[in-house]
Amino acid sequence: MLAYVLYGLFILACVTLILVVLLQPGKSDAGALFSSSVSSTAFGPRGTQTLLAKITIVAAAAFMLIALTLSLPAVTGTGSVLQSGVPEQAPQASPAPTPQSSPSPSPSTMPTAPAPTQKAGEKK
Repeated sequence: MLAYVLYGLFILACVTLILVVLLQPGKSDAGALFSSSVSSTAFGPRGTQTLLAKITIVAAAAFMLIALTLSLPAVTGTGSVLQSGVPEQAPQASPAPTPQSSPSPSPSTMPTAPAPTQKAGEKK
């Protein structure tokens, strides 16, 4: 039950994070980072944070913490993903297989090739 609540909160944090990041306005002087302007700083001045920036921080922290919590085996179960698709079967006592003799052709029924003949004067 806890896992389902965490999955719901995880999806809510994902959607909130996507929406808040997309709603934030872009920097008006973003091109200054790539120019040779000496007066501009790399990250801009540290001013007051807007409400969208605070929501972004909270949603990102919630996303990371819930993702780490969901990765714990105690929350989602101790089974492996690889073992979840294969149902585990108890070994059943099966009778010992009886050795079966495979039918082998008898020498009398096997076709025989004619023996090579030697010509007079040839050596092997």
